[in-house]
Amino acid sequence: MNVTSTFNSPAMVAYQAAAQAKAKTSATEQAAKDDKTDDAVSLSKKSTDYSGSIGNNAPYFPVRAGMNADALVLGVTQPGAVSSSKDKSFAEVAVDARKRMDDKYAQMKAGEKPYSGSVEDKNALMGDLDRRSLNAIATNEGGKFSSEEQEAAKALMQQQARLASGHYSGPEDQKKNWKDPFANDPIGRAKAALNFLDNMSPEEKTKPEWLSQHQTLQDALAQYDKGDVAAGGKKKDGHFNNLAEILAGVDTSGSGSKDPEGNKITNAASAMMDKLKAMLPATK
Repeated sequence: MNVTSTFNSPAMVAYQAAAQAKAKTSATEQAAKDDKTDDAVSLSKKSTDYSGSIGNNAPYFPVRAGMNADALVLGVTQPGAVSSSKDKSFAEVAVDARKRMDDKYAQMKAGEKPYSGSVEDKNALMGDLDRRSLNAIATNEGGKFSSEEQEAAKALMQQQARLASGHYSGPEDQKKNWKDPFANDPIGRAKAALNFLDNMSPEEKTKPEWLSQHQTLQDALAQYDKGDVAAGGKKKDGHFNNLAEILAGVDTSGSGSKDPEGNKITNAASAMMDKLKAMLPATK
């Protein structure tokens, strides 16, 4: 008796084709689902990192009641984070910053009291500006900002750099709560300063002083890594002790303010380079 196998029948072939198609579709859907899950995890981690940064540093950027300085706070650990300047040319960033600040002035005037120029009001005025927007104000892009606004933006950018490299900058009553993450770790402090430079806004990186600062820090760390050895066989790290301080605009001479403003901030770059070069080991 001849028996015809059902495995080769048209019905079975059709069934197998349908099953394979279903399995392929299921795999595709699962891959898409996995991708979305990965994206969600990535976004969740980023959100958590941002929230942690804001939570940890918020006390050092006090604002008037009902307002916030989240973008300023985030700039300490994420100087390259983009919010107010997203998808804008630098000229557009300046226009946007002007509008945001004018809105804040109006909000304050309609509220408890007009803008007073206090630390709290300066932080609130620029509280939603990312570092690129601050830089547009500090450099008076488009000639849209007053000298007072320019100095306030410069000071906030300095504060971000100081905190990022482990040096306190903020209200005196919060200083007791500050913990230097690089205490007894000058190399870590220098690396943090270099990382901050690496993540600055694009326009900041086009300035000659940025390149000089970056190169000097890189050279100093490279010399250390190569084993600039002192007597006794240990690496010399004394020339790192004040690198990040100078990068952050700190007056290390003891003759002036620890929070430079005005001309002190304007002249910080050239003074910093002179001191940095003096600290580097002499080349043979």
